Amino acid sequence: MCANLHNEQMDRDCHVRAADPPLAVVLGLTLSLLVSGCSPDLNWREVHPAGADGLTALFPCKPDAHERVVPWPGMPSGATMHMLSCQTDAGTWALSYLTLPDVALLAPSMHELTMSTRRNLGAAAAMSGTGPGLSEQDLGPIKVPGMTPMLQARGWRFQAQRPDGLGRPLEMDVQAWHFSHGMTVFQASVWRPAEAVKAQSGEDVAEAFFHGLQFPG
Repeated sequence: MCANLHNEQMDRDCHVRAADPPLAVVLGLTLSLLVSGCSPDLNWREVHPAGADGLTALFPCKPDAHERVVPWPGMPSGATMHMLSCQTDAGTWALSYLTLPDVALLAPSMHELTMSTRRNLGAAAAMSGTGPGLSEQDLGPIKVPGMTPMLQARGWRFQAQRPDGLGRPLEMDVQAWHFSHGMTVFQASVWRPAEAVKAQSGEDVAEAFFHGLQFPG
């Protein structure tokens, strides 16, 4: 992990508060990314999101926190989606989560996290004029310490094009972990240009982000 992962200036007091941004803040349709790797601007800190069942996350930058009501399967009035995200030269880092009223909604909601990522990446590809152009890889089961064991707790890797700041197609690499704790489902994700990911050297900072997730023991 990067040497500054244990920076003495870890920020331990980030809590979610209400705002009303578009859901694309988390889905990353307007990302503007440059390079990947262990860059000097990564300033890792512990984040303790409010209403997240005690989850601790490690972010390499101070995330903005938002929430809004979004349409959700099995919830006619919609669900309150909490979102944290921040951007560095190494990528855009995001965590989103919502709490469900019924245990029967857990498995469908985990599936919906994957489907919504596919839909939004497909929409981004369409905006770039390249057609669907979406490829995906099931990375298999993932483990967040303290999470609720579920078959649907998996890692995913997606690649799709989106328009860059000048409207040109930009190949994006998106990694996402989907998991749950109790009645709350989570998506943690990292969004980076595919070329930057291929060119990186040393340990993948995305792995530091994902493996920094944990619930109380």
